[in-house]
Amino acid sequence: MTSSNESIVRVEDFTVDYLDRRKWINIANRISFAIEPGETLGLAGESGCGKSTMGFSLFGYRRPGSRVRSGRVHFEGLDLLKLSERELRSIRGPKIFMVPQNPASTLTPSMRVGRQVVETLMNHKIVANRKEAEVKTLQIFEQVGLPRPDDVVRRYPHELSGGQQQRVVIAIALACQPKLVVMDEPTTALDVTTQARILRLLDSLKVDYGMSVLFITHNLGVLAQICDRVAVMYAGEMAEVAPTAELFKNPRHPYTRGLIAAVPQLNRRNDGKEKLEGLLRRGELPNGCRFAPRCRYSDPKCFSESQTLTAVGQDHQAACWRWQHVKEATR
Repeated sequence: MTSSNESIVRVEDFTVDYLDRRKWINIANRISFAIEPGETLGLAGESGCGKSTMGFSLFGYRRPGSRVRSGRVHFEGLDLLKLSERELRSIRGPKIFMVPQNPASTLTPSMRVGRQVVETLMNHKIVANRKEAEVKTLQIFEQVGLPRPDDVVRRYPHELSGGQQQRVVIAIALACQPKLVVMDEPTTALDVTTQARILRLLDSLKVDYGMSVLFITHNLGVLAQICDRVAVMYAGEMAEVAPTAELFKNPRHPYTRGLIAAVPQLNRRNDGKEKLEGLLRRGELPNGCRFAPRCRYSDPKCFSESQTLTAVGQDHQAACWRWQHVKEATR
């Protein structure tokens, strides 16, 4: 995967564990990837595959019962894993902004949303005074598509719809002017129409502000609309990484094929051959490929020897011993 010195963020051998009933369970295993300036990288996988826990842990948001066992997260010449909480706070918000699945968890319920953006602008010294901050807030609210910004600024979070709350959180992110925005399932709780509006908004703002985005979701349809590249995770490991169009056209990992086959399409009949059978059971993972028990292409080697990401095409990597067999099946 791309890992140039100009990458916005570069992750190397990142490993996270979670304590469950006094036993450490691996959530992310030796994950490596890079995000380039202005790029949107999608992180995909079934619920429970570890993508959200890993995404938050990368930037110091440790969930209770989790630990970072190893790895490096390079950002602006610093290894974020070596920074103190105080040093991390100087980066989170101004340079890296997290947008959670539930926007209400980011907003202060007892404070008007307009004031929350004003305070952000003032705290980060983006404007000279409060009056300028208030004018800037109205401009940002208009930019993110909130109707009647002069009315919305006076509202409390509970007075807004889920889509409006999500736009306010994005407005706060824009007020920070970060280099990287990390979005965790940002459209999951939204209706289809609002979801489409948010995706169009993110796409246009990425161009206007030059931001990079890490977009975490289980929804491949959403990733297909907004991402430049997609990384697919399974059971805490990278299964496949490729430019978005290439991944959907030529998936080389059986798990990716199963995920794509599960996306309903009007002009395609699903013969069931690529259907994902069984469930992800972290307590029953083999020594080799973690997907082997559910894979129709697996052989004995898959259960005993793990495979790392390897080149299977131009800018295309997959962690599968039998990717050539998968390739033949797509013809």
